[in-house]
Amino acid sequence: MIPKSGDSKEVRNYQLITCLTTMYKTLTGIRAKRISTHLEEQSLLPAEQKGCHPGSKGCKDQLVISKAIYEDCRRRNKNLSIAWIDYQKACDSVPHSWVEKSIELVGVTVKLLDFVNYLWRNGTQGFF
Repeated sequence: MIPKSGDSKEVRNYQLITCLTTMYKTLTGIRAKRISTHLEEQSLLPAEQKGCHPGSKGCKDQLVISKAIYEDCRRRNKNLSIAWIDYQKACDSVPHSWVEKSIELVGVTVKLLDFVNYLWRNGTQGFF
């Protein structure tokens, strides 16, 4: 574990490091690329979903946009209200059944869905 900041006695102030096999990383990377390509080709990702588009910097892009809007409002002497929502551990809080249904709805193949389910059930155990 690598300490982040704050009280070193608090577990949440540490970042975990996971060591995965090269085979696992390669296989999941290939699968992720196939899903991404499918979503892009079918125009299934909204433009606002910055973190998932190829070449996007996610939060960095959004911060640049926010700063440009802020500067424009300041220059024009306009009121502005901004809110940021931190979805910390958002993926951990969504039931797998919802993710599975979403994968089905966008038309990803059954084989790929079976692969994702296998990873959820077995983690990396099948790759060692």
